[in-house]
Amino acid sequence: MRNQRILIVFIFLSLLSRVEAQQLFQNIKGTVLDADSHQPLPGVNVYILDSNPTLGTITSPEGDFLLNNVPIGRHNIQFSFLGYEAAIIREVVVGSAKEVVLNIKLKEQFNALNEIVVKPEERKDKPQNSMATLSARSFSVEEAMRYAGGWNDPARLASSFAGVSMAEGVNDNAIVIRGNAPKGILWRLEGVEIPAPNHLNGVNNGGGIETVFSVNMLANSDFFTGAFPAEYGNAMSGAFDMRFRTGNNQKRESTFQVGSQGIDISSEGPLKKGSEASYLFNYRYSTMGLIGNIMDGNFGLPAYQDLSFKVHLPTSQAGEFSLWGIGGLSSVAFDPDSDPMEWKNTFDNNKYDTGSDIAATGMNHKINIGSKSYVNTSLALTYDRFTMVSDQINADQSSVALANHYEDNTKLIISSYINHKFNNKHSNRTGINYTTQWYDIDVQGNPNPEEQPGLIEITDQNGTAEYMQLYSQSKFRIKPTWDVNVGIHASYYGVNNELVFEPRLGSTWRFIPMHSFSLAYGKHSKLEPLRFYEASGSNGDLLNPDLAVTKAHHFVFSYDYRINSNLKLKVEPYYQHLYDVPVVEGSTISLINYEWDMYFSDPLNNSGTGSNVGVDITLERYMKEGLYYMLTGSIFDSKYIGGDRVEYNTSFNRNFVFNLLGGKEWAVKGNNTIGLNGKLTYMGGNRFTPPDQEASHQAQMVVLDESKAFEWQEENKLFLDIGINYRINKSKVAHVITIQAKNVLMQSEMFGWAYDFEQQKVVEHGLTMMYPYLTYRLEF
Repeated sequence: MRNQRILIVFIFLSLLSRVEAQQLFQNIKGTVLDADSHQPLPGVNVYILDSNPTLGTITSPEGDFLLNNVPIGRHNIQFSFLGYEAAIIREVVVGSAKEVVLNIKLKEQFNALNEIVVKPEERKDKPQNSMATLSARSFSVEEAMRYAGGWNDPARLASSFAGVSMAEGVNDNAIVIRGNAPKGILWRLEGVEIPAPNHLNGVNNGGGIETVFSVNMLANSDFFTGAFPAEYGNAMSGAFDMRFRTGNNQKRESTFQVGSQGIDISSEGPLKKGSEASYLFNYRYSTMGLIGNIMDGNFGLPAYQDLSFKVHLPTSQAGEFSLWGIGGLSSVAFDPDSDPMEWKNTFDNNKYDTGSDIAATGMNHKINIGSKSYVNTSLALTYDRFTMVSDQINADQSSVALANHYEDNTKLIISSYINHKFNNKHSNRTGINYTTQWYDIDVQGNPNPEEQPGLIEITDQNGTAEYMQLYSQSKFRIKPTWDVNVGIHASYYGVNNELVFEPRLGSTWRFIPMHSFSLAYGKHSKLEPLRFYEASGSNGDLLNPDLAVTKAHHFVFSYDYRINSNLKLKVEPYYQHLYDVPVVEGSTISLINYEWDMYFSDPLNNSGTGSNVGVDITLERYMKEGLYYMLTGSIFDSKYIGGDRVEYNTSFNRNFVFNLLGGKEWAVKGNNTIGLNGKLTYMGGNRFTPPDQEASHQAQMVVLDESKAFEWQEENKLFLDIGINYRINKSKVAHVITIQAKNVLMQSEMFGWAYDFEQQKVVEHGLTMMYPYLTYRLEF
C-alpha cells in the first residue's frame, strides 16, 4: 500500500512537470519613492544584475517602472539615482503565474552634491520604518512560505528570530519576546492597532492556533523586539507592524490552496479594465473545521474561517484611498465521555465550549503636500469577542463550575500623522491616535475550584472607554556615519485618568566600514485587559478604580558587523525594568504572568516589578546561489516580584533559546525549483508552579502550591522541523507543493498539570507527536 501511494505521488508530480524545454518569462513592476518624503522618484535606473543582454528601464514621472520578459527564477535588481544611495534587492523570486510587484524606497545621500558614486547597499532584514534604530527587522511573505516550521504564519515565522520563543508549543502561535508575556505585543495592520489577530485567542492573550489572515495578503512588514520608535504606543514587549500588499491593477491573478491547515481562495486584479484601482482578497476555511462537521460530537477539534481584503483607490488630485478589512470566526468544544471509567485524568472530564471572533476594517487616505510632506489618515472599526464556559464533571455526573466568561469589545479608531522631510539630514513624523471603546464584560470565575463549588462574579460592566496617544519623532543624520532618532510618546487612558509620557532615543554610529554600534532607550507602557480595571467586589463597587498602566524601561545596545554583502553578525545585549505591574497584595499573583483564565476577587495594586536581562545573537546569510542560513541565540533571565515582595522566575523564563535555520534551493527541469529547508531549536523548558499533591489528592483535581511560583521547570527541549517546497512553473500557471513536518524528533510538550485518577496524583500532561503540514498551491 505504501509503495502504491509513493507511485501515485511520483506520477502526479511527473504529469505536472511535463513541459517542453522552453524559457518562461514574467514581468517585474513597481514604484520607487523617496524613503523620507514618500515622493515618487522619476528617472531611477532599474536593471537586473548579470543579465545578458542587460534588462533595464527607468522610472516614469510617477516613479513607476516595468521590466518586461524577465526569465523566471531568482534575480538581483539594482536601483540607482543621482543624489541617492543605490540599493540592490537580492534573490527576487520570479514565477510564471504572477507578476512581481516591488515598492522601493531610496535614501537621499548625506551630501548629495559631493557624493556621486556610492556602493549599492541592501539589507534584507532592514525594517520598513526608517525611524527604527535597532531590535527591528523586516520579514517577507516569501520567508513565511519558505522557512521550515513557519506554517505560513507571521507569528511562527518570528519564533526563528533572536529574542523570541514560543509561549507554549507548536499547537499555539503565542510568542514570548525577551521574557515578556504574549499580551505585551502591539499588533498593527495598515497603521492601525488591532486585537491580537489569532483564531481562538483569549481577549488580549496574544496567541491562538492560526493568524486570521493569510500570508497571501501580506507585503513586507516590520517586527520589533524592544526600544521601538515613538509612534508605537500601547506596547510592552514588541510590535508587529503589518501591511497588506496592493493588488495587481493591470492583470487578474488568482490562487487556490488546499492543505492540512485549510482551503484558501485568493484573487486580485483591476476593479475595471484600464483603471488604476485594484482589489485583493483571501478566504480560508479550516481543514479541522471540515472534519469536525463530518464527525458527530464535540471532540476538541477547532473550527475557524476568515476573510481578508484590500481595495486600493488612487486618484490624480485627492491622493490615495484604500479600504481594508479582516474577519475571523473560531470555536472549539469538548464533551467528556459519558462513562467515567474512560477518564484517565482531569483533562478528560473537563467540559468546555470556547468561541473567539475578531474583525477589523478601515479606510486609509494618503496625500502628498508639496514636495516634502505627506499626510496619512485612517478611520477604523475593530471588534473582538471571547466566550468560555467550562465545568469539571464528577464521576456522579455532578459538576464544578470553572468559568463563565464573556467579553465583547468594539473600538472606533481615528489616527493621523504628518511626515515632513526638512532636508536630507532631518525628517519628522508627528501624529495622533484616538480610540473610543464600547465594552460589555460579564466574567464569572472560580479562583479556588477545590473549595468553591460555584462561580463568583469577577465583573459585570458595560460602558465606554477612551484612549488617546500623541507622538512626535525625528531622525537626524548628524554625519554620514552617525544617525540619531529622538521622539516622545504621550498617552491618556480615560478609565483610570492616567497620563503617561514616554521618551524614546536611539543612535547608530558606523565607526568603520561594515561595522556599527547602536544604542537605544525607550519608556513603554501597555494597558491590561479591561476586566482588571473594571473588576468589582461583592457589593458591586470597583476594586481597582485607580489601577495604573504597566510600564517598562528598555535599554538596548547593538553591535552590527556586515561580514560581506549577504552575511551579517548582530549582537544585542538588553535590560528591561518593568514597574507598576498589577499584583495581589501578599501573594505571588502578578499580571506579568498573564493568562486568560486569571480569576481572583482580591483588589490589585501597582507594587509589582519585573526585570528581563539577556543578549541576542544573530548570524545570518541571506539567500545567495540558492543557499541561506540563520543562527540565532538568546540567553536571558526573566524575574518578577509579586505582592508578597519576593522575587520569582516568570512563567516565561526559559533561560535560553538557540535556533539553526537554513535551506538550499535548486533549479530542476529547467523551469522548476525544489527547496529543502530545516530548523533545529534547542531551548529551556517551560516553567510551572508545582502541585500540592496532598491537597490535590483530597480534592481529586489539581491544586497548586502557590508559595513556589514557577519553581518547577521542564527538561530542555530539542525540536526539529523540516520541509520540502517544489515549484512547477508552466506558462501562465504555477503549482507549488509544500510538505513540512514539525517536531520530527517527537519531543514531548507539556500543556500543564493533570490529576491522574488511576495513579491518584498530579502528573505532567502533554502531547508527543509529529505535526504534518501539507499544501498544494495553484497560482494562475
